[in-house]
Amino acid sequence: MIPRPGPKAKSCAIALLSALLIVGCASGSGKSKPGEAARILRDQRITRAQLEEASNAFADRYFTLMLSASERVMRDNKDINQCRIMNGLRLLGVSSMYDIATSPDTITQLVDQLVVVTLQNYFWVDSGRAQEIWGPRAQFLVENLRRAREDIWTIAGRVFTDAQLEELDLSIATWWSRRGGTEFVAYVRFSEVSSVKGEALIERVRDGGGLLEPLDRATEQVENANLALDRSFFWAKRLPLFANWQIEALWYDMLIMPDTQRLLASVDTMSKAIEIVPERMKMLNGTITGAQDTARDLVDRIFHRVLVVLIVALSGVFIIMKWRASRKETKS
Repeated sequence: MIPRPGPKAKSCAIALLSALLIVGCASGSGKSKPGEAARILRDQRITRAQLEEASNAFADRYFTLMLSASERVMRDNKDINQCRIMNGLRLLGVSSMYDIATSPDTITQLVDQLVVVTLQNYFWVDSGRAQEIWGPRAQFLVENLRRAREDIWTIAGRVFTDAQLEELDLSIATWWSRRGGTEFVAYVRFSEVSSVKGEALIERVRDGGGLLEPLDRATEQVENANLALDRSFFWAKRLPLFANWQIEALWYDMLIMPDTQRLLASVDTMSKAIEIVPERMKMLNGTITGAQDTARDLVDRIFHRVLVVLIVALSGVFIIMKWRASRKETKS
């Protein structure tokens, strides 16, 4: 007969079995299975509302960066062409950024902002073109464009995985190497930059293949309609902030026109001539005064000479008459 285990033996067996199970679970959790990291990341996904807020906040941040950089470049700058280019850059960039922030699709907002800021850095910063145009003043613009690039890529890191970010970066760099070189990069969009593979990437993220909370296709259109009103208010509030830049752009365009330059040159010449008038009047007054003094001296001299001649003549006449009278008396 096999002896039955006692109560103590049962307790020891149960404790040993529990310890083995705990160790087994711990060892199993140390080796993550494929897809385990992705499952954990899904619990920390960014929502569409959070992404919308981040996109709007970046648009405002971009406006602040461009405003401060442009003011530093244009302040006390007498070069009209430099001011004109800087004003055009900030006007195109800021209006484009707010245009993107009010677009209907949240993911498209992010990738479009990513494309614009990255291409601006390619064109103005990495190429050294900003320094060629503005010289030492360009440093303010270079620093702020770099900050904008860091900010937008940080936001993208909350939506895309590292591999997806590399894919986006490669798409932008490839497009730039083939078709880049234009200063109007502010209005280049991801749909122009991306290939079919890039569009597929966006769809994967939209469906939950990245770090963004999956969008419900059934309610997506309704959510877009609800956001449309909020976006219109967002745009309306910010439009007056840079509307005067458009007026400045027209003014600078007028200033560099050849006809305007000739007109300004004529006005400048006239203003200089007007400035000279008082000096010339002083000279004229001095000349007139001198002429008057000279005339007075001349008249005085002539008068004195005439007076002497008259006195001599009268004296001669008097002497002659006196002489004739004496001869008549002698004859009689």
